[in-house]
Amino acid sequence: MKIRTITTGIPFPFSSYQLQRAAKFNTACHTSFEASGYEVQTTRISSQIWDETRDVDSILALESDANALGIEFLNLGTIFPEKRYTKTHLALVADVIIQSKVLYATTTLTTQSGQISAEAAEITADIIHKIAHNTYAGCGNLRFAALMNCPPNTPFFPAAYWHDTRTNFSIGWQAIDFVHHAFKHASDLDTALHDMKDIMESEGRKLVAIAETLGKEWGVKFIGIDASLAPMGDDSIVYALEQQLPGYFGESGTLTVVAGITRTLRSLSLPLCGYSGLMLPVLEDVGLGKRSEECYFNLDSLLLYSSVCGTGLDTIPIPGDASKEQITAILTDVATLSNQLNKPLSVRLFPVPGLQAGDITQFDSPYLTNTAVMQI
Repeated sequence: MKIRTITTGIPFPFSSYQLQRAAKFNTACHTSFEASGYEVQTTRISSQIWDETRDVDSILALESDANALGIEFLNLGTIFPEKRYTKTHLALVADVIIQSKVLYATTTLTTQSGQISAEAAEITADIIHKIAHNTYAGCGNLRFAALMNCPPNTPFFPAAYWHDTRTNFSIGWQAIDFVHHAFKHASDLDTALHDMKDIMESEGRKLVAIAETLGKEWGVKFIGIDASLAPMGDDSIVYALEQQLPGYFGESGTLTVVAGITRTLRSLSLPLCGYSGLMLPVLEDVGLGKRSEECYFNLDSLLLYSSVCGTGLDTIPIPGDASKEQITAILTDVATLSNQLNKPLSVRLFPVPGLQAGDITQFDSPYLTNTAVMQI
C-alpha cells in the first residue's frame, strides 16, 4: 500500500528546534513504515504562521531552512478572514508562492459565523491570477488553494494547517488499490463498498498501530488517518469507479458511486481526520484527465460531485485569460455549497497562460498530468 504523506504539524516553524525535530521525526516515520513494507511517497510539515505580523523576507527564509534540512513540503497555514493581519498577509501570499519552491499556503473564505468573506474571495482570485502569470505555465497554483470550512491538522496539502496544543502528526494514504480490488470482484455496488470497508479497516489498523508506537516513542501526538482516496497519475480513481458504473465516469450513476464511497470512508472504524472523502484532482489523475478531455464531465459536474465527496474543485485547468471576476464567482459558488452542506471544501484552480478551453496543457511537473483546459 502507498502512503501519500506523513505530515507533522508544528506550532512555530521559525523555531529551528521545532523544524529540525519535525524533520528528524519525519525521517524516523519514513524509515519505520518502509521497514514494515509500505511505500512512503512524501513526508511533510505543516504550521500556522499567520497569527502574527509577517514580511516576505522572513517567510522566504523558511525555505532556506527547509532546504538545509531536506524538507520538500512546508505549509505555512491558512489566512482566516476578519483577523487583525488578514489584509496584510493576503497581500504577501502571491509573492511568497512565486518566489519559493517548497512553501505552501491557503486562504480561508468562510467565517466562523457561517458567512462568506466577499473581500477574501476577491483577493484570493487576484492571488490565483498573479501566481498563474508569474510562475512557469501557472504551476505555482499547485501550492495554493482557497479553503472553506476546512478543519486543521489534515495531512494533505495545500489544505494542511496546524492547530493544536503541541506537535502532532497524521497520515494520508493513497488507497486507490483498495478500491480497484474491491470493485473489480464485486457483483454490485453494495458488495463493493462492503469489501472496500473491510480492506481499509484491516490495513488501517496496521498503520495506526505503527503510528501510535512512533508517537509514544517521540512524544508526538497522533491525530489519525485522512482516509481520502488520493489518485496520482496512472493510479486513477476513475478506472476503479468504472468497474461499478454502467458507462464512463461522468455519465449517469457517477454521483451514486461517488456518494457511496465517501459515505463508506467516513464510516471506517479508524481514527479519522481531514477530509476523509473522495478526491477528484483533474490534473493529478490520468483517468480524470482523459474523461475530462472526452467531455464526460465539466466544472458543473465536479461541483455537483463536491456535494457528496471530499475536496471540492481540485487542480482544475481553466483558460489563462479567465477574469478575476470569473474566478471569484467559482470560489463563492464552492463556498456557498460548503456553507449550505456544512462540509469542508477547497478550490485549486490553474489558469494556464496562453491556453483556451479545449487546448491541451503541457505541464512537465512530476505531480501533474495533462488534459484539456476546461470551459468556465
